[in-house]
Amino acid sequence: MKTLTLLMMAVFTGALSLFAQDSTGLTQTRHIANILDNFNGLNSYFIAASIRPLENTVGSPYLYADWGHLWIDSMENKTVKHSVVYDANLDMEKNMLIIKAGDGKAYTPETQDIQAFHLKKNDEVSYFVNMDLNNDRKFVQQLATGKYTLVKDTKVVFSRANFVDKGMTQSGHNYDEFKKEPRYYLIKDGVPVKVALKKKTFLAAVENDPAALQAAKKFLEGYRGPFDEMIATGFVKAVNK
Repeated sequence: MKTLTLLMMAVFTGALSLFAQDSTGLTQTRHIANILDNFNGLNSYFIAASIRPLENTVGSPYLYADWGHLWIDSMENKTVKHSVVYDANLDMEKNMLIIKAGDGKAYTPETQDIQAFHLKKNDEVSYFVNMDLNNDRKFVQQLATGKYTLVKDTKVVFSRANFVDKGMTQSGHNYDEFKKEPRYYLIKDGVPVKVALKKKTFLAAVENDPAALQAAKKFLEGYRGPFDEMIATGFVKAVNK
């Protein structure tokens, strides 16, 4: 069994590589040398069908229901000038970028080797950066950047079926469930501060910056709708101008 495992690892590490063009135009090849160390089960993670919804499960740990398109912006601390476009997805529970290969297989590069990338599905484009949030390094979605940077960290919570029927009363649900819980951080001078999606919270974050506060008030002038992610993103872009 040990011999078979080593053989499988050799086959995959020899066949699967991540290719990108760096700023010098040279091709970088990143072999996945520790595939088995990164995954509990080879078949569970290296088969493209694993992206499909699980039976009797609501929600998903992935960014997309199937594959989106990926291009890499920064790899091994170097700007990627001309990235290959890959079919890919992001496992938001395990913080793993999953790239589709041939023959229905998929693989993941080392998280620390990728600093920034774009993912696109239909007309929606998302930009992710590798960031340290309170000593926890992970891929987060960058919504706005400048003097103030706004990022979204999505926590995935998994709960198993817990339906209980006591005759007269019933409780719980009879399905497994993945729930995505977004958390937002406003970053200034490299320091991330967790913020709630509330107008007063964002205004308080820039109250000691007169120019930013003035720009924020001008942006919000006359707006009476909910302070959601889109408005928060516009808020930060406005104070960065």
